[in-house]
Amino acid sequence: MKIALICDSLLLDRSLEMYLKEHLTSYKLCDFVVATQMIESQKPVFLIGDFEGANLKIPFTREILFQELETFDRKLRSKVMQETKSQEFEISDKINSPFLNIESQSNVQADSSIGDSALRTKIEEVLQRYAKEIEAIVQEHYRDKNV
Repeated sequence: MKIALICDSLLLDRSLEMYLKEHLTSYKLCDFVVATQMIESQKPVFLIGDFEGANLKIPFTREILFQELETFDRKLRSKVMQETKSQEFEISDKINSPFLNIESQSNVQADSSIGDSALRTKIEEVLQRYAKEIEAIVQEHYRDKNV
C-alpha cells in the first residue's frame, strides 16, 4: 500500500503520519489518497471524518484504521484486476477476430489454388504463431501501462 496523505487537522495529520509512516509516499507514486475532506483527485480517495460517505469515522484506533485501509486496498486491487482481465479479453477478441477471418480466407484460397495439404498446414501454423505473437505483444503493452 502506497498512500498519500491530505489532512486539514494538524493533530490528525501527525497521528496518521505516525501510524502510516511505512506506507506514506508522494501523490504521484501513491496507490490512493487518505484525506480528511472531500477532494477531487485522479487517484482513489479514502475519506476519514464525521461526514456522509467517509470510509472511516472519527474516533478510530490504529487497528481499525489498518483494517479499513486494507479492505479499501483489496477492493481497489480486485477492481484493477477485473478491469485488466476485461481489457485482455477485449484485446484478445480484437486480435483473434481479424486473424480468424484471415485464416478462413486463406483456407478458401488454399482449397482452390493449393492442392498440397502439407503446404496448407505449414501456412496455417505460421499464421497461428504470428497471431499469438501479436496478441502477446499487445497484452504486454497494456500490462505495462496498468503497472
